[in-house]
Order: sequence, then structure tokens, then C-alpha cells
Amino acid sequence: MRLMLAQTDPVCGDVAANLASLARQCQQAVAAGADLLVLPELALSGYNIFERLEELAEPVGGPIAQRAAELAAEHELFLLFGLAERQADGRLTNSALLIDGRGERIATYHKRQLWDREHAFFAAGEDCCVVETRLGRLGLMICYDNEFPEVARALATQGAQVILSPTANMVPNAVRQALQTRARALDNQCFVACINRAGEEAELHYCGNSLIAGPDGEVLGRLGDAAGSLVVDIDLSRIDASRAHQDYLQDLRPIPETSA
Repeated sequence: MRLMLAQTDPVCGDVAANLASLARQCQQAVAAGADLLVLPELALSGYNIFERLEELAEPVGGPIAQRAAELAAEHELFLLFGLAERQADGRLTNSALLIDGRGERIATYHKRQLWDREHAFFAAGEDCCVVETRLGRLGLMICYDNEFPEVARALATQGAQVILSPTANMVPNAVRQALQTRARALDNQCFVACINRAGEEAELHYCGNSLIAGPDGEVLGRLGDAAGSLVVDIDLSRIDASRAHQDYLQDLRPIPETSA
């Protein structure tokens, strides 16, 4: 699998401009020979849109997802991006949508670990998301999920080989973000990619530093704090090589709960 991380600086609240940028990013991904293009959390609306969520949130069949699906099919490219999703019952979720190279939506994940103001606007997701694709078994999480080892462990125990985390993380968290991404990869002996965003939205200053870590926790590629892209080749055989000496998931003995 050749993976392209797009560390974007979306125009806050301007969906049309961000979709136009997505079209250019798809072209760049194809030119780089990428199989999968991944964008940050809420990449097509901007993250700091809480006061405009009623206006900007869409169902998964709405115009944003439809245009993204058209681009994925046009370029025969897998595409993962964040969306402020309106559920059928009116609730809002911070979601990640995975579309395959035919333009079919093959997975939707709802952020489980909500951060700060998100609690007031979004409903927390309940389920983990691992999807089998021709590229491998992909696990999805979003931003703050990456700070909880339990989330990545649940994805890994369900067979995820590559965990993808669209993110909107802020200054001064770049060092912590890298450490946590590497730890999630090492703990579960799989690949973990953190796809952060760049730029500023009002009082929020994003720290960039998107990276991908391999099954032994090594950094396979990392960006700085400016907008840009990173292309990394993923060799899934490295997972078996990492687990040949010790296999954490196989050797794990869960600690039983005890009453006080």
C-alpha cells in the first residue's frame, strides 16, 4: 500500500473551497502513485465550526460525501476524511468516512473519545471500526482516540494492520502526538498514521507534525508544522516480522476486574 497523508490547512466554514482543494490533492496522490489519501479531522469544513454546526453538518449521503465519492471514483483512489455528520435522529457525530476506488463508502466511524467542547455538540461513538480492503485491514480512529491506548488495542485485536487517525491537534502537542502515535504502533505491532492539520482557526493554532509509525514504533515519515503531504509505502509483511520474536497480542493475558 502506498499511503499519502495530506496535512491540510482548510478554509474554516468554506466547504466549496475545501472540496476544490481535495480535487487537487487527489490529483497529487495519483501522480505520486498513492492507493489511499487521508485527510485530517473535519477536513472539509474546518474544525472550529461549533457555532456553525447546524449549518455545516451533513448526513453521510450529503453533498460533501457525494463529491468526495465522485473524486475517489474518478481517480480510482481510496479516500478517508473527517465529516461533521448529522444522524437520522438529529444527533451530530464527529465522523470519519472511508471511500474506496469505485466511489463506494465502505466504512463510517464515529469518534469515541470526545475532547473538550466536543462534548457539548457531538454524540460519542460506541463501536470500533476495522474494515477489510484490498489494501489490508484498516482500523479507524479520530484525534483524541489516539491518546487512549485502549482504542488502538481494540482495533488491533479486531485485526487492524494499519490504524488511521484523522486529527486536529493543537500547539504545543507535537511531541506528545508523536510519542503517542509511536506507542500505539509499538504496543500493537501494527502501523499507525496520525494525519494532523496545519494553520490557525481563530484562537486555535494547529501543530501539524503528521506522522506514520511502523510495527516496532519507528517513524517512517513525518511532516513539520506547515501544510504539505507525505507519501509512505506500507509493507504489511513487517507486522509478521515484528511479531516473530514476541507477539504482544498473542501473549496478552487480560487483567480481570476486581471489586474494591
